[in-house]
Amino acid sequence: MGFAFSFDPPTDDGFAGTPCAFSSEQMNYVRLIMVEAGVLSGDGFTQALETPGLEVSEETLPARRFAYSEGHTTAAEAEFIARRLRAALDAGVVAELLSFFDEHPGAEQVTAWVEQFAAFNGQAATRAGYYAC
Repeated sequence: MGFAFSFDPPTDDGFAGTPCAFSSEQMNYVRLIMVEAGVLSGDGFTQALETPGLEVSEETLPARRFAYSEGHTTAAEAEFIARRLRAALDAGVVAELLSFFDEHPGAEQVTAWVEQFAAFNGQAATRAGYYAC
């Protein structure tokens, strides 16, 4: 199972296109960075690093929103996700968090996935958001 995201709502035939997709392993790392960026919280997830400027806020989404391949993310939520992921990248959160793991795909690879998701959310912020599928 993986995670795919579409700008268009589903039709009776499914989704027309998925311009952003991750395997389950990739999404696990992206989701961890989303937690550290203050994008997601709750449902058993809390920040480990407590990076200044990335605190949980009223815009923070429940972690369960990205635990399953379903649901809609609004344009405002996508803008928040993009902004916070970029701030986490600028703050070096990926390398710092991965230092706690004995095995991982590498900071360069995880950074690329987070950059991809930040860019996708930036695009979605100019539209009506996106759908997880």
